[in-house]
Amino acid sequence: MTSPRDVRLDSENDIVVAPFFDAVSATVGDPQLSELLHRRHVELRQSHRHLDDDGPTATNMAVAMALLAADQILRERVPDLEQRRGLLEHALVEPLADITRQATEAALDSSDDPFTAMVATTRQREAESFGPRFVFTHPIDSDSEFISDVQHCFFHELLVGHGAGYLTPILCAFDANWMDGVTPARHGFTVDRVSTIGTGGRSCPFRFRRTSRDSIPPMSAR
Repeated sequence: MTSPRDVRLDSENDIVVAPFFDAVSATVGDPQLSELLHRRHVELRQSHRHLDDDGPTATNMAVAMALLAADQILRERVPDLEQRRGLLEHALVEPLADITRQATEAALDSSDDPFTAMVATTRQREAESFGPRFVFTHPIDSDSEFISDVQHCFFHELLVGHGAGYLTPILCAFDANWMDGVTPARHGFTVDRVSTIGTGGRSCPFRFRRTSRDSIPPMSAR
């Protein structure tokens, strides 16, 4: 799985923003649109320059501001909100869908205990990919079930601050890319998320559950 240290969202060669802007431009059918998107993105990032460091907060701010920039630039071209949100979701999710799913599958396939590997990755991402402006709790943390519950979402905080909380579900949809990489019959566990803050829920509970006790390796194998 991609390390946050390998992701540069302050350049045009990053892993998320540039493909997103390119996909938006291609969908609209205007190759010149990408330049406008990048320009507006820079302006929005500068308005949050106190968050613009090398850590996960700056990375997540850059993603949220890219989505906001695209929404703002497209308002006149695509005035219908639902149509615009559909366009933005497709442009954000699809470019990285295959590579994210395949990376998740490969990481789990190479692990002796995919459930434990996923829990370890989730804990690591909480600290390294999301950072202190997200709040997580773990109401269940056992050998057979683990819940990573997002109590506060920095993405939503930023977008609501710009009057664009309606965009947060687009970022929620991005999670389907890695969640689709989990095959219960092969990896021995399921993953689900029954609510999200962006869609009006109180939290975002990512739940990982083993499909059977047989999938728990003996202590000597852990």
